[in-house]
Amino acid sequence: MKSVVIASLVAGSLVLSAGMLLRDGSAKELAGGLGARVFVVERESGSLAIYDLEQRKLLPRRISGLGNLNHAVMTFSRDLKYGFLATRSGKLSRIDLENMSAAGEVYTSKNSIDIAVSQDGRFVAAAEYAPGGVTILDAKTLAVRKRLRTTVTRDGRTIDSRATGIVDVPGNRFACVLMEGAEVWIIDASRDDFPVEHRIPVTRDEPYDAMITPDGRYYVVGHIGSDQVSVIDLSWPQNGAKSVLLRDAGELYDRKTPVKLPHLAAWAVARDKVFVPLVGEARLAILDRWTWQYRGSVPLRGHPVYAIRSPHEREIWVSFSGEEDDAYLQAIDTETLEVKRTWRVGARIYHMDFTPRGSHALVSANKENKLFLIDTSTYEAVDEEAIDSPSGVFGVWRAFVIGL
Repeated sequence: MKSVVIASLVAGSLVLSAGMLLRDGSAKELAGGLGARVFVVERESGSLAIYDLEQRKLLPRRISGLGNLNHAVMTFSRDLKYGFLATRSGKLSRIDLENMSAAGEVYTSKNSIDIAVSQDGRFVAAAEYAPGGVTILDAKTLAVRKRLRTTVTRDGRTIDSRATGIVDVPGNRFACVLMEGAEVWIIDASRDDFPVEHRIPVTRDEPYDAMITPDGRYYVVGHIGSDQVSVIDLSWPQNGAKSVLLRDAGELYDRKTPVKLPHLAAWAVARDKVFVPLVGEARLAILDRWTWQYRGSVPLRGHPVYAIRSPHEREIWVSFSGEEDDAYLQAIDTETLEVKRTWRVGARIYHMDFTPRGSHALVSANKENKLFLIDTSTYEAVDEEAIDSPSGVFGVWRAFVIGL
C-alpha cells in the first residue's frame, strides 16, 4: 500500500525514517512517517492509541492521562507539529505528533465539546457546555487569549448558553452555535480582541450541533426534534439564516426515538448533493448542494448515525445505531442513489474515516474492541487491531480540511 502522506502538503521533511532517535535517545517505533499516523480515542482508559497506516499495525506506544474522552475531538496544526484534543472534562491536551507524547494541557472549562484551529494556525478555540462560552488559546503557548461568555436572555433570565459546532471559517474566523441562545456567532480571529462580528438568529429553537460544508461556503445548524435545519451562507452572513425542510411538505415517515443523536459532522457533501442521516428515521435525506431544496431520500436498513463520503465522491458510507444494525455499514451510490453494498464489520461502530485518496477506510467497533482497515475496492478488512473501547479515529490529514 502506498503511504497516505499528502506529499504536496507535508513534504519530504516530515517523513521520518526508521531508526531515527527520539529526544530521549530511544529508537523510533514508526517507519511510515507523520503522514501515516492515525490517533484512535480509547474512551474508557482516557488514552490515545496510535495506528501506522504504512506498516498496518498498532504501535506499542499509547498516550494516557487525557481525561474524559467521551465524544473527544482531535484536530491538528497545519505544520503537523501538534494535535489538539478537547475532552468532556474540559481539558485541552496538546500532543507532540513526532514524539507521540503529551506536550501541555490546560483546563478551558468544566465540559468542552468541540475544537477548531484558526486558518492562520495561531489560535485554538474550544466550545464549551459548562459554564458555557468559547475559549481561545495561543496554539504555541496554550495561554488563554480570550474567554467569550455566551450570555443570553431567555424567559426573562440571563444565562450562559452552551456553545457547540465550532469550526474554522474562511477569512480567519470561527463560527459556533449557541444552544440556549438559538443563534450563530462568527468570531474574527484576525483581531487581537476577537470580536463577535455577527450574531445570527437561527429560525428554530434548540440547536444542538452544526457543520460547515467542505468548501467553507455554508454553515448548517440542526435542531432537536425538528425536521428542519438552518442554513447560513457565509459569503453573505448579513442575509441571516434560512430554514430548510428535510422532507416534502406533507410527507410522513415513521419516526422513532433515536438511540443516539448524530453530530452534524456526520453529514456528507458529495457531487451536487448533501446526504443527511435523519434522527429516528431509517433513511438519508438528500438536499441540493446549492439551493438546499429537498430532493428525496434513500431507504436504509436502520437508523443512520454517520454518513461519510469517499474522496472520489462516488459513494457514501453509512453507519447505524441500535443493536440489530450497529455492526453494519451500507455504501450508497451517489449517482443512482441506491444501496450498493451492505456488510457487517463489527458491533457498535462509533466512528469511521476514509484515507485521503480513498483506497481504504478506518472503522472503530467499540463493542468488539477493534479497529478495522477496510479496502474500499473489495469492502474487505485487510487489517484489524485490538484496541480498548475505541471511539474517534483521527488521521493527521484533518489538518488540511476546512472544519476539521
